[in-house]
Amino acid sequence: MNILRIVYDWPNPWQGLAPHPYEITAAQLKQGHKVTLFCGQWPNSGGPVKIDGLEINAIDREPYPDTIFFTSSVVLFFRYLKYRKKNKPDVIHCHGHFAVWIYAYRTFLKEHFPWAKELKIPLVVHFHNTAKGRWVTFEKEGKSIKPMSKMLGWPMAVFSDRMAVKAASACVFVSEDNKKEAQEYYGANPNKCFLIETGVNTELFVPVGDEEKGKSRREIGLDRFDKVILNHGVLNERKNIHLLIDALALLPDDYKLMLSGSGDPAYVEKLNEQMKLKKVEHRVIRTGYTPYPHVPIAYQVSDIFVLPSSWEGLPKAVMQGLSCGIPCLVSGFKINEDIRGVFYLENMEPQTIADRIVEITSVPKDVDVQLIRSKYSWNKKIEAIDEIYDFATKNYI
Repeated sequence: MNILRIVYDWPNPWQGLAPHPYEITAAQLKQGHKVTLFCGQWPNSGGPVKIDGLEINAIDREPYPDTIFFTSSVVLFFRYLKYRKKNKPDVIHCHGHFAVWIYAYRTFLKEHFPWAKELKIPLVVHFHNTAKGRWVTFEKEGKSIKPMSKMLGWPMAVFSDRMAVKAASACVFVSEDNKKEAQEYYGANPNKCFLIETGVNTELFVPVGDEEKGKSRREIGLDRFDKVILNHGVLNERKNIHLLIDALALLPDDYKLMLSGSGDPAYVEKLNEQMKLKKVEHRVIRTGYTPYPHVPIAYQVSDIFVLPSSWEGLPKAVMQGLSCGIPCLVSGFKINEDIRGVFYLENMEPQTIADRIVEITSVPKDVDVQLIRSKYSWNKKIEAIDEIYDFATKNYI
């Protein structure tokens, strides 16, 4: 099958959504599909990561936050039209808001020119979140929203979501909650909504033995008696890292917190001040930005992964932790099936977080790594995506 993938986040760098479409694309190429990619490109990043057989069309990212809709997305739209003059993919698979004007264009055609040849190519839209669901959650929790986001970025993201559900032949959601939000807030057709939860590279994210774990710990200044709490991902207010620092202050000194990932400078400065105030600086290990191939080490040296988030789709970081065999204490989402090793926070109080961490780490908890390998590998996810492509091809209008 000839697939056109359109996604904003693509490595380099390996952060945010980037590993997800990369892994899907790599698995599809291995299966024999042809894939053409339109993606965003960070300045001075060294360019997008290449995969053998992948044709890449990179577009410079937005110059300022929340301006993608009137900068990079506009460039994409005209580049797409130029591409379509000479190319006819079997399916278009879009992720997120980068393709907003393609969604709007195809919605216009569906309403006024339903016989247009453009519409005979099925469009599959992959929702890793819903903008309206995020907005509602932030307002309920009283979290601050940056003025530019509130006035421009988030309203345009909601517009993009609405256009996407109207234009799509099929919509893919990474969590059941996201699917319900799209139906509630955007009126998405339930018959065109499909759940495919986030996958994981089960060959990269693997458990290690005590000897290798101890060696890796010594290399970063930890010993075998430390209890290591990991949080991996972008550091921002939505993920409530400040609550995790408050919880750390309530735990015995042998508990250490590893923060793996970069973050919003203002929020990172807030975290630095909080560490000083709570006098836990010496118990926090900061690794900063970590290239994707090296990420498993952080999980392999840890005892527990904790994500006290206000809101998530289905974070890849959780699936990576489970694949490495460490228990995960999380909030802000729910996996569609019960998996041994996943624990949900009842509330976001620091004392509750601290108590649950002690409870989970005091006695080794069984993690169903085999289930992750058998049902959540990218090869399994690609099989499900192929079925959705078949549906979209038969129901392209």
